Amino acid sequence: MLNALLIENFKCFRKQRIPLSALTLFTGFNAAGKSSAIQSILLGSQLLKDTNGDVALPLNGNHVQLGTIGDVRCHHSEEKEIRIKYLSESSEFSLILDASSRKSTSIPLKVTRGEIPSDIEKNLNNVIFISTHRSENLDVYPTPDESKPIFADVGGSGQYAPWWFEQLIDEPIEPDKLNPKESANTLRRQFNAWASEIFPGIEANTESIERTPLIRLELRTSLQEQWKRPANIGFGLTYAFPIIVAGLLAKKEQVLVIDSPEAHLHPLGQSKIGYFLGVIAAAGVQVIVETHSDHVLNGIRLAVAKNAISSDSVGIHFFSSSSLDEENSPAIVSPQIDVKGSLSEWPSGFFDQTDNDLAILNGWG
Repeated sequence: MLNALLIENFKCFRKQRIPLSALTLFTGFNAAGKSSAIQSILLGSQLLKDTNGDVALPLNGNHVQLGTIGDVRCHHSEEKEIRIKYLSESSEFSLILDASSRKSTSIPLKVTRGEIPSDIEKNLNNVIFISTHRSENLDVYPTPDESKPIFADVGGSGQYAPWWFEQLIDEPIEPDKLNPKESANTLRRQFNAWASEIFPGIEANTESIERTPLIRLELRTSLQEQWKRPANIGFGLTYAFPIIVAGLLAKKEQVLVIDSPEAHLHPLGQSKIGYFLGVIAAAGVQVIVETHSDHVLNGIRLAVAKNAISSDSVGIHFFSSSSLDEENSPAIVSPQIDVKGSLSEWPSGFFDQTDNDLAILNGWG
């Protein structure tokens, strides 16, 4: 598991150390550094997946498209070197990059891939990233291009989730991930059980289209209904589908990074997806989430309160660009969570907008 990041001279970070937990929640104001922190992880993964010959790290690849060196070099610093250190419990690895050529779309490496400790290499090489831009109600879905894709990698837009579902539909899910309301342990039955927490009665089915590399995804909301195209069910389940599939399939050495798991979900669904991610992290998959949803946060708090995940396995980081620390990086506040799911502090701007609006509406402020 990755225990921390040390980011230097990358985007808004002049120098910033960010602890990582089994389940880490990045939240805060827009343009405050949340995505940049996640991109520092994805760049390490992109190094392993997209680099040939240990020469340069592409800024535009499968995980991230960041433009040029001038776009990613910290504007608060005159340094021409970007450093990202990945720390695990027993080792560390510094990705050192020559950022002197501002117009280049790849950054020359000052270290070789052979120097990466095996545990960190395994973590970075097995990252699953699900972006906020997910496939929207397609009639058919593609299969991965690679002959040996990263296990459970559903793709940045979730486009490969139906293929994984089709391939492993009757395979058993790890015991720690099983929904207590479902006795069967197959992917199909466990997906349906967890998805029903978000959309009551929902079921999924996939079908390979003969003589093509395409997969058809079908959904229904009860046993009495016919299977329907995703477009006739709505965006919410289509957006949640790859999260549930990836979470159920991911192995213990993998890192699951999700941008905006709450997208297109009702508040109940947002809370349930937060709880689900708590269960997945407790089962050994490292989960890193960027979210603006207090419902996702509360779902994670409920997972702690119900002992689905331990409080010391959850990290919460609130990013604020309104004030810079002594290193000219965004200020980060990290509320602690206790065994009851209560938080140690609620800094200004940390999921307090409902209270602020109600205060105005009720004439309290």
